[in-house]
Amino acid sequence: MTSSMQDSLSHALPAAKPRTQRSRAQKKALVEQFHASGLTRAAFCKQHGIATSCLSRWQKALSPEASANGFIDITQSVSAAALPRPAAKECPRWQVELELGAGVVLRVRTG
Repeated sequence: MTSSMQDSLSHALPAAKPRTQRSRAQKKALVEQFHASGLTRAAFCKQHGIATSCLSRWQKALSPEASANGFIDITQSVSAAALPRPAAKECPRWQVELELGAGVVLRVRTG
């Protein structure tokens, strides 16, 4: 490619914007702001400089249905003292056992 072709292409294309990394809390706040705004999805996203596809993806990921898929959010720290502890004779040798496939098993012993 000649330098004149490269120059004409570089002027024709807009400069790429760096991606903004947002936390789950920030995404949740934007989704809540969108619902409260009364704006269309396109208008809200334009106003906040985000892609409509991002807002849609965040809405889906943060919906109650997404939370009900069998996973439990463990991002909040829990004190070990707050967890119920079975009596020693009721406690199995392995507290948690996960079969990860390909013959790999992860076991977590009780304290």
